[in-house]
Amino acid sequence: MVIVAITQMLQIGNVDKGLIWVIMHKKIFAVTSLSLTVLGVSLCALIGRFWTSNTILLTFEIVFTFTNQQKLAARSETLLPSDLIFIKEPDEMLKMADQSMLLKIILGIIMLIVLTVLLEKFFPIKWQNLKRFWVIRIVIIGVTILGFSNFNKINTAGSAMNDLSNWMGNKIYFWDARAAGNDNGPWLTFVNFLGSKTMEKPAGYSKQNMQKIAKKYTRKAEQINKTRKNKDINKQTLIYVLSESYSDPKRVPNMKVNQNPVPEIDEIRKNNTSGLMLSSGYGGGTANIEYGVETSWDLQLFDPSMTTPFTQVVMKSNYNSSVVDLFKRKNAIHPFLGTFYQRREVYKRFGFQTFRTTDGKDKNEKLKYQKKIQKSDLVGDNDAYKNVLWQLNKERRGQFINLATMQNHLPFTDKYNEYPFEAFGQAVANPERKEQVKHYMQGIALTSKYTKDFLDQLDQYQRPITVVWYGDHLPGIYDGDNMNDYYVPLHETDYFIYSNKYARNHGDSIGKQTDHVQVVSPNSFTALALKQMNQKVSPFYAMMTQVTEQLPAQSRGNNDTSDGLLVDKQNKVLKEKNLTKKQKELLNDYRLVQYDNTTGKHYLKNMHFMK
Repeated sequence: MVIVAITQMLQIGNVDKGLIWVIMHKKIFAVTSLSLTVLGVSLCALIGRFWTSNTILLTFEIVFTFTNQQKLAARSETLLPSDLIFIKEPDEMLKMADQSMLLKIILGIIMLIVLTVLLEKFFPIKWQNLKRFWVIRIVIIGVTILGFSNFNKINTAGSAMNDLSNWMGNKIYFWDARAAGNDNGPWLTFVNFLGSKTMEKPAGYSKQNMQKIAKKYTRKAEQINKTRKNKDINKQTLIYVLSESYSDPKRVPNMKVNQNPVPEIDEIRKNNTSGLMLSSGYGGGTANIEYGVETSWDLQLFDPSMTTPFTQVVMKSNYNSSVVDLFKRKNAIHPFLGTFYQRREVYKRFGFQTFRTTDGKDKNEKLKYQKKIQKSDLVGDNDAYKNVLWQLNKERRGQFINLATMQNHLPFTDKYNEYPFEAFGQAVANPERKEQVKHYMQGIALTSKYTKDFLDQLDQYQRPITVVWYGDHLPGIYDGDNMNDYYVPLHETDYFIYSNKYARNHGDSIGKQTDHVQVVSPNSFTALALKQMNQKVSPFYAMMTQVTEQLPAQSRGNNDTSDGLLVDKQNKVLKEKNLTKKQKELLNDYRLVQYDNTTGKHYLKNMHFMK
C-alpha cells in the first residue's frame, strides 16, 4: 500500500495531493494494493521463500515507479505497455535516465538484496517446509495467473474485469495518459492500455462503398494530373529528414533567447515551402510521427488505446502501404540502434531495401559515417547527412531515402564545447530546465549549420532531388508553461520542403508553395512533396492532396477530450462539429480508407488506389 501511495505522489508531483488522491480514490487504491499483494503471495507460493519473494516484488515496484517518474519528466506521459519494447535496449534507456536518481535506486536495490540474504539466513520463513499445503500453493498460483491474464479485458463490456473497473470508478480515457495516471494511478492506467485495438469500424464500411471511394478519387487524380508534368517518380529522388527534437525555441511561449540559434534554417524556411507541423508528441513519440509521415495515416483516427503504430499496427499486419511503395529503390538511415522502436523489422515490412545503423552487421546495414559529435555519445547531424550523400553517390538513379537523426535526442547535458545561448522567462523558471535549454540550443545551432551545408551540397547534383525536412516534437524541457494553456505551441514543430538547383531549373519543382502549408499534420508531407515535385498522383494521394488542402491539421488530444485537436491554417483551434458538410464528407472518406488499409479487408489494395 505504501508503494502505491508513493507512486501516486510522484505521479502527481505533490505529497499532499498524493495523499488526497488516496482518500478520494479509496476503491482504486485498495484494489491496486490488493493486486500487488496477491502478486506477492503468489511469488511466495511459487518460490517458497518469504523474504526473497517480497524483495522481488518490491524491486519490481521500485523499478516501475522510477521508470514511470522518468517518463513523466521526459515526455509528460505515464508508463504504458507499448514502452516495454525498450526492455531490449537497457543500456540506451539507462543513459537517458536521471543518473543521480538512478544511482540511488541501484544502491537501494543492492542494500535490499543484502538485507534479504541476511534475513533468509537468520530469520528464514520457508513455504517449502509446508509440503502438505502444496495444493494450496498451486491453487494460489493458478488463481493469480487466471486473474492477471484477464487484465486485458478491462475495456470489454460485460466482462468481470470491466465490472470491477466500473465499481472502482476507473475513468478510462486514452487520449491523455498523464491525466489518466493522475486520476486512476499509473498502475491502473498501465492495465487500461493492455486491451488496445487498432481502429473502430466506421459506419458504412463495405466493399461497395470502398469501390465508390476508389472511383471518386480516381476522377480527382485525373483532374490533378492534368496540371502535373512528371509521370515517373523513379526519375527523381525524395529525401525525408526527421530532425530529432527540432523546434525553434524562439516560438516557445513565455521564453526569450539572447540570440538566434538557427539563422540558417530560418533563411531556408523563408525562401522555400515551409510551415508548422502539428505533432502528437511532446518530449518523445518520434516513431509515431514517423509512422504518420511515411504512411499518410492520421494517429487521431486510430483507437485511442493504440499508442505505438510501429509495434501495434505494422508488426501485426502483412500489408503496410507507405510512400516507400512509390519507389523502386528505397533506403533508410538512422545513426543509432536499428532495434529501437523495432525499426529494423518495421522498415523491412515497409519495403526498404537497406537500413543502415550504428549496430548494422552486413553490407546493407553498416553505417558509413558515425562520428560522435564533440563530447556527445550520439552521432552528429553532419555525419548523418554524410551518410545520405554517400547513398546518393552509391545509387545514382532516382530513389527514396529516409533519414532519422539522433544528435538532439535527450538527455540535454554537457555534449558540446561551448554554450553561447541563454534562455529567460517563465517557461524555464526551473534552473535545471534553463540549463537543459542552453545545451539544447547549442545542439540545434549546429543542426542549422549542418543542414545548410547539406542542402548546398545537394545543389551540386545534376539530378532532381527534393527534401522534406521536419522536427518530430519539442524537447520536454519547457515545464514552466502549463500544458493546458499552451498545448498547441508546445506541439508545433518546424518543417520545410526544399528542391535542389537542378530540380528548380528543369521543371521538377513548382517552387515555393504558399497555400495550405502554414499548419499541417505529419500525414500531409507526401502529398505536399508530390506537388512540389510536379509529380502525378494516384487516387490515394489525390485524396491526401484534398485532405491537406481542405481539412485542418489534426493531432491527438488536447487534455480534455477524446475528439482530438484540430488546428486550421491560421493556427486557430476548431472542433469537428465546426467543419463544413464537405469537410466532414472528406474526413469520413479518409477514415474509411485508413480503416480498410490498416484494419479492414483491404478492398482498395486491388483497385489500383494506393499507387
